[in-house]
Amino acid sequence: MVKKAKAAGEPLSVIALDIDHFKAVNDKHGHHVGDSVLVDTAVIFQQYSQDGDLVAQFGGEEFVTLLLCADHAEARSCAERIREGVDAGNGLDVRITVSIGVAEVNTAMESVENAFSRADKALYQAKALGRNHVCCSEAVAGGVSFT
Repeated sequence: MVKKAKAAGEPLSVIALDIDHFKAVNDKHGHHVGDSVLVDTAVIFQQYSQDGDLVAQFGGEEFVTLLLCADHAEARSCAERIREGVDAGNGLDVRITVSIGVAEVNTAMESVENAFSRADKALYQAKALGRNHVCCSEAVAGGVSFT
C-alpha cells in the first residue's frame, strides 16, 4: 500500500482511535457489553472509512486505520466524522466517546511505523485535552507539531 501510494504520489494517512474509559464500561456493564461496544465501534469506524482503507483492532480498545488517498485535512475530517458518529451513539449499547490521533505519512521521508507512532502520540494529546477529541501530528522540519 505504501509503495503504491509513494509511486503514484498519492497521500496516505494513519488514524489511531481509543475508546475513552473502556475499563469502566467493562466494570459497570460486564465484558459481554464491552465486547458489543468494541464490535459496534469497529462498525462505525468502517462506515466512515473508504473502500480499500485498512481498519484493524490494535489491542484491547484501540483501533488503527491506514487511509489511502487521504491527506492531512481529509484524514482529520474522517476522524471527526468517526468521533461524532460514536458520540452520537450510532447503534451503541452504551454511550461512549473516543479519542483520536491522526498523522499523514510523509512517504518521501518516513515509514508507516513512524507515522503510526506520531498518530499514537497525537491520540494521547487528545486524551490529555479531556478525551472525545481529535488531535493531529504533522512531521515538520526538526520535529513534530500537534494540532
